[in-house]
Amino acid sequence: MSVMRFMTTAQPVRFATLSLLAWTCLLSGCATPAATEAMIPETASADKTHPYSVNVEVTGGRATDPTGTPQIANDAFDEAITKTLIKTETFAKVKRDKAGNYELSVIIFNVQQPPYGGSASVTMETGWTLTNQLTGEIVWQQALRSTYTASSDSDVSFSGRLTKAMEGVAKDNIKQGVTEIARLDL
Repeated sequence: MSVMRFMTTAQPVRFATLSLLAWTCLLSGCATPAATEAMIPETASADKTHPYSVNVEVTGGRATDPTGTPQIANDAFDEAITKTLIKTETFAKVKRDKAGNYELSVIIFNVQQPPYGGSASVTMETGWTLTNQLTGEIVWQQALRSTYTASSDSDVSFSGRLTKAMEGVAKDNIKQGVTEIARLDL
């Protein structure tokens, strides 16, 4: 007795459609967003610890559409920056509310991705602003540009390579920003 005997007419069509979708995702790679943990620099270190608290706010990111290209979401980038600040002890305390002595605002204003290819090179431009919450004074502001290339042997699918490149470019950008903040005299 064949398995097909027990299927209705619509079931083979549904099965074929799902199989085709699964193979397409396997071969081309469905888009996955940049993961927070993969954006945290391993070697970031602060020259000094500022004896103040800070809260982080990120804008300009985009959510990933599974059928589109990988993106960096605001909350994931915010979490990666926050965890890096905690890990490096750049500030005495990192707060989740607006009650910090300083506010670090980071705007993702440009991400360039290749449409397709062997290796995936991504360029990211962000604007970092550190504001004294008490006085409203901007104490530091800088535009940062990072580029990262995920080689063709880093993942089987182009979408996977693009996700790795997005994570790598974010990691580099965070490392640059935290390093610059740690050098400040606050």
